[in-house]
Amino acid sequence: MQSEILGLKHIKEASASPLLITPRDQRKSSLYLTKFEIARIVGERAREIVSGTAIKFSNETESGLDVHTIAERCQDPYASSVDPVMMAKMELLQGKIPMIVSRTWPDGTREVVPVKELLVDHTLVDLEY
Repeated sequence: MQSEILGLKHIKEASASPLLITPRDQRKSSLYLTKFEIARIVGERAREIVSGTAIKFSNETESGLDVHTIAERCQDPYASSVDPVMMAKMELLQGKIPMIVSRTWPDGTREVVPVKELLVDHTLVDLEY
């Protein structure tokens, strides 16, 4: 099975020929994202965050400050609060990444599934580094 990740930019470009989301009862593939899909999604989303796209995970932290205030006050440029990869992982775990996974089977059939409908194995998303 081969998979492809489509971000917002690719979805808008393909709007002339719309992607039809495969209904749940017709899907043959796993409900979980593979480790390769997770890596591709996190990398693509981190690149979008660095380019200036809006962050989609909840802005409130335990201290009551929003994420932007914490980032402005941050003295350590390597802190997880300003790391785009960590932000992308948090968005993935909260199911807020607006991407689509396209899985192609060897016989040519294709499944198109939104990332927010797929499950994430938390052990594959390393939140501590």
